[in-house]
Amino acid sequence: MDAKKFEFRPWSEKMVDYQYNPDVPFFNILVPTVDTARYSYLLGALLNGKHHVMLCGETGVGKTVIVQSFLENAGELWTSFPAMLSAQTTSQNLQDIFETKLEKKRKTLLGPPSGKRMCFFIDDLNMPQLDRYGYQISFS
Repeated sequence: MDAKKFEFRPWSEKMVDYQYNPDVPFFNILVPTVDTARYSYLLGALLNGKHHVMLCGETGVGKTVIVQSFLENAGELWTSFPAMLSAQTTSQNLQDIFETKLEKKRKTLLGPPSGKRMCFFIDDLNMPQLDRYGYQISFS
Protein backbone atom coordinates (compact mmCIF):
# COMPACT_ATOMS: atom_id res chain seq x y z
CA MET A 1 0.00 0.00 0.00
CA ASP A 2 1.34 3.40 -0.96
CA ALA A 3 0.22 5.56 1.97
CA LYS A 4 0.86 8.84 0.15
CA LYS A 5 -1.13 7.99 -2.98
CA PHE A 6 -3.69 5.76 -1.18
CA GLU A 7 -3.31 2.97 -3.70
CA PHE A 8 -2.18 -0.61 -3.75
CA ARG A 9 1.27 -1.32 -5.21
CA PRO A 10 2.55 -4.68 -6.50
CA TRP A 11 4.62 -6.85 -4.16
CA SER A 12 7.31 -6.97 -6.84
CA GLU A 13 8.26 -3.40 -5.86
CA LYS A 14 9.27 -4.70 -2.40
CA MET A 15 11.70 -7.21 -3.89
CA VAL A 16 15.41 -6.88 -3.27
CA ASP A 17 18.03 -7.97 -5.78
CA TYR A 18 19.43 -11.42 -5.09
CA GLN A 19 23.17 -11.61 -4.49
CA TYR A 20 24.58 -15.12 -4.47
CA ASN A 21 26.90 -15.83 -1.54
CA PRO A 22 28.94 -19.04 -2.00
CA ASP A 23 29.52 -19.23 1.78
CA VAL A 24 25.82 -19.79 2.55
CA PRO A 25 24.84 -23.48 2.78
CA PHE A 26 22.52 -24.61 -0.02
CA PHE A 27 19.54 -25.29 2.27
CA ASN A 28 19.79 -21.79 3.81
CA ILE A 29 19.63 -19.92 0.51
CA LEU A 30 16.57 -17.70 0.15
CA VAL A 31 16.01 -16.48 -3.38
CA PRO A 32 13.53 -13.58 -3.12
CA THR A 33 10.26 -14.08 -4.96
CA VAL A 34 6.96 -12.25 -4.77
CA ASP A 35 5.73 -14.97 -2.39
CA THR A 36 8.74 -14.78 -0.06
CA ALA A 37 8.38 -10.96 0.00
CA ARG A 38 4.71 -11.34 1.00
CA TYR A 39 5.34 -13.96 3.67
CA SER A 40 8.33 -12.12 5.13
CA TYR A 41 6.36 -8.89 5.36
CA LEU A 42 3.36 -10.59 6.98
CA LEU A 43 5.58 -12.52 9.39
CA GLY A 44 7.27 -9.30 10.51
CA ALA A 45 4.00 -7.38 10.80
CA LEU A 46 2.35 -10.13 12.87
CA LEU A 47 5.32 -10.72 15.19
CA ASN A 48 5.90 -7.00 15.71
CA GLY A 49 2.18 -6.70 16.47
CA LYS A 50 2.66 -9.31 19.23
CA HIS A 51 0.69 -12.02 17.44
CA HIS A 52 1.49 -15.72 17.28
CA VAL A 53 2.24 -17.04 13.79
CA MET A 54 1.93 -20.52 12.32
CA LEU A 55 3.18 -21.13 8.78
CA CYS A 56 1.76 -24.19 7.05
CA GLY A 57 2.63 -25.62 3.69
CA GLU A 58 4.15 -28.45 1.72
CA THR A 59 7.66 -29.68 2.40
CA GLY A 60 10.35 -27.66 0.65
CA VAL A 61 8.42 -24.43 -0.01
CA GLY A 62 10.74 -22.36 2.20
CA LYS A 63 8.87 -21.89 5.48
CA THR A 64 11.94 -22.55 7.63
CA VAL A 65 14.25 -20.40 5.51
CA ILE A 66 11.78 -17.48 5.54
CA VAL A 67 11.52 -17.57 9.35
CA GLN A 68 15.28 -17.97 9.80
CA SER A 69 15.93 -15.07 7.42
CA PHE A 70 13.48 -12.87 9.32
CA LEU A 71 15.05 -13.73 12.68
CA GLU A 72 18.59 -13.08 11.39
CA ASN A 73 17.53 -9.60 10.23
CA ALA A 74 15.14 -8.79 13.09
CA GLY A 75 17.55 -6.53 14.95
CA GLU A 76 18.53 -6.08 18.58
CA LEU A 77 14.97 -6.10 19.93
CA TRP A 78 14.51 -9.80 19.22
CA THR A 79 16.07 -12.90 20.68
CA SER A 80 15.09 -16.27 19.31
CA PHE A 81 15.55 -19.98 19.73
CA PRO A 82 14.76 -22.69 17.18
CA ALA A 83 13.21 -25.88 18.55
CA MET A 84 13.43 -28.65 15.97
CA LEU A 85 10.99 -31.39 16.91
CA SER A 86 11.54 -35.05 16.15
CA ALA A 87 9.51 -38.22 16.45
CA GLN A 88 10.81 -38.67 20.01
CA THR A 89 9.90 -35.16 21.23
CA THR A 90 7.54 -35.08 24.21
CA SER A 91 5.63 -32.19 25.73
CA GLN A 92 8.04 -32.32 28.69
CA ASN A 93 11.01 -31.94 26.29
CA LEU A 94 9.40 -28.86 24.77
CA GLN A 95 8.60 -27.36 28.18
CA ASP A 96 12.21 -27.92 29.26
CA ILE A 97 13.45 -26.13 26.12
CA PHE A 98 11.19 -23.14 26.85
CA GLU A 99 12.19 -22.96 30.51
CA THR A 100 15.94 -23.13 29.86
CA LYS A 101 15.83 -20.34 27.28
CA LEU A 102 13.81 -17.88 29.38
CA GLU A 103 14.85 -15.90 32.45
CA LYS A 104 13.07 -16.18 35.77
CA LYS A 105 11.29 -12.85 36.36
CA ARG A 106 9.39 -13.84 39.50
CA LYS A 107 8.66 -17.06 41.32
CA THR A 108 6.36 -18.46 38.62
CA LEU A 109 6.95 -15.97 35.77
CA LEU A 110 9.44 -16.56 32.97
CA GLY A 111 10.30 -14.15 30.17
CA PRO A 112 12.93 -13.07 27.65
CA PRO A 113 16.00 -11.11 28.71
CA SER A 114 15.17 -7.57 29.83
CA GLY A 115 14.36 -5.23 26.94
CA LYS A 116 14.05 -8.07 24.42
CA ARG A 117 11.22 -9.96 22.78
CA MET A 118 11.45 -13.74 22.44
CA CYS A 119 10.51 -15.75 19.38
CA PHE A 120 10.47 -19.52 19.74
CA PHE A 121 10.66 -21.05 16.29
CA ILE A 122 9.14 -24.53 16.50
CA ASP A 123 9.97 -26.44 13.34
CA ASP A 124 8.26 -29.68 12.28
CA LEU A 125 5.35 -29.37 14.71
CA ASN A 126 3.83 -32.51 13.19
CA MET A 127 6.82 -34.72 14.06
CA PRO A 128 6.17 -36.11 17.57
CA GLN A 129 5.29 -39.75 17.22
CA LEU A 130 1.82 -41.15 17.78
CA ASP A 131 1.22 -43.00 21.03
CA ARG A 132 0.06 -46.62 21.03
CA TYR A 133 -3.58 -45.48 20.60
CA GLY A 134 -2.80 -43.43 17.49
CA TYR A 135 -2.78 -40.00 19.10
CA GLN A 136 -0.03 -37.44 18.95
CA ILE A 137 1.41 -36.27 22.24
CA SER A 138 -0.32 -33.04 23.26
CA PHE A 139 1.64 -29.84 23.78
CA SER A 140 -0.96 -28.26 26.08
